[in-house]
Amino acid sequence: MSKPLLLFDMDGTLIIQGEKPTYTGTLTQYSSYLSIKQQMKQIVVKHGVQTELVMDLNRMSHIWNATRHYLEENGCSEEKIQQVIDEINVPFMEEERADHAVSVLLPGTIEGLESLRRLGYEMGLVTTASRESYDRISNQEEYGCFGEYFKHSVTRDDVKYIKPEPEPIHRILKHYNNSDFVYIGDADHDAQASKAAGGRFVLINTREYDDETIESFAPWAVIESLDQLPETLESS
Repeated sequence: MSKPLLLFDMDGTLIIQGEKPTYTGTLTQYSSYLSIKQQMKQIVVKHGVQTELVMDLNRMSHIWNATRHYLEENGCSEEKIQQVIDEINVPFMEEERADHAVSVLLPGTIEGLESLRRLGYEMGLVTTASRESYDRISNQEEYGCFGEYFKHSVTRDDVKYIKPEPEPIHRILKHYNNSDFVYIGDADHDAQASKAAGGRFVLINTREYDDETIESFAPWAVIESLDQLPETLESS
C-alpha cells in the first residue's frame, strides 16, 4: 500500500513561541495581535475596502483573504492589489519577526521527522509565514535544520490566498506525484484548508484545545508531539 504525502504547518507544529499566547477556543487573546489586526484593517479601509467587511474579522488571515477577494471582485488591477497586500504585509511581518524571535523547536520534532524519512514518507511544508522567515528558520541549527526534510515548501509569498483557503495546499501538491495527503497542523485554519483540499488532518495539540474545540476540527488523529506521528500513521 502506498504511503500518503505528509504536509506540515510550521508555527505551532514544528516551532512554538517560548511564551505562548493564550487561546479562547480558536481565538488568540494576545494584545500585540490585536494591535496588528487594527493596523491591517486601517490600511485596507484607506484603500477603499468597505469598513463593515473587515470590522469584525478577528484573524489576520481573514483580513488578508477578505481584502484580496474584495479588490478582485471590484475590478482592481493585480498591481493595485499587490500594493495593498504589500502594505498589510508590513505589520504582519512585524508581528511575525517578534514571534520568531522568541520561538523554539518543539520537542520531538526532529526525532519524528527523521523516523518518517526512514519509513519512506515524502514530506512537504505549507506555512502562512513568509518565505524570508521560513528560509531563515528552517536552515538554522538551533531549529535542527528541519528544512532538509522538505523537498518543497509553500509560504504566503508563493500564493494569493492563505490558509484557511486551500490554495497553498493545492500549490504544493503540484510538486508531488501523490494527491493522497495528510496535513499536520495545530489550528482550525489547518483543518479547514486540509479538508477543502481533499486531505486528512492530524492535529498536533500544542495549543491545548479542549475536547469540544478538537471535535469541531474533525481530525483524523490527534497527537501531542511529532514523534508520535510515525506510530499513528503506521498503525492506521
